[in-house]
Amino acid sequence: MESKIEIYEKEYRRFKPFNHFHSRIQEMKEKSSDGAELATKWAEILNQSLRGETYPVVHPIGQETFSLYAEFPTGVFEYALDIDGATSLIKEKGITPVTFSPTTIIHSVDQGNINKDLNGIKTNHKNPVMVLQSEYLTHNRPYCINGNHRILEAYRNNLECIEVFVFKDLEFVPFFYDSLSKAVYYLEIDYNHIVNGKNSIFQNKNGALAFE
Repeated sequence: MESKIEIYEKEYRRFKPFNHFHSRIQEMKEKSSDGAELATKWAEILNQSLRGETYPVVHPIGQETFSLYAEFPTGVFEYALDIDGATSLIKEKGITPVTFSPTTIIHSVDQGNINKDLNGIKTNHKNPVMVLQSEYLTHNRPYCINGNHRILEAYRNNLECIEVFVFKDLEFVPFFYDSLSKAVYYLEIDYNHIVNGKNSIFQNKNGALAFE
């Protein structure tokens, strides 16, 4: 599949987060009574907690972060992920990696995240190989957010296995660098539960992520 990274990198700055929120809120409101109640809660969050947030987020110098782009009807949004913070959490929680055959996990590598200039690649293995998988963010496909080159090299060199830290659904929420990234991700889960009938991680409106 052809990568859209170059397109996303040009488009994401035009995204208007509050237009997106208003659009999703309106759709939930019109869908059902539960949707209307949830829409009211999201409107409160938008007006009380997110008004001071800026977009796009400024990535700090000296800290490793990652941009994961999502394509919505309202445009391309940048989810900002804190890779250094994710590594600290792995160590703090004693999380163990999963062993994969490179031929299996190579599909998590987006070619748009591969530096084709070999002279421009800076080896940095302070952070481990990490992969996210979420129905609401990666279409339930594994997506590498750190260690793309290591997976690719393991595949090219026909290595038997590679260790990968895999995070699903809500497990990677602590990795979001900014409040808007977290809020948009939670919004999409609630929205899909109400509008598209997808099984939410929580099974009733009082457990919806807007109430977290």
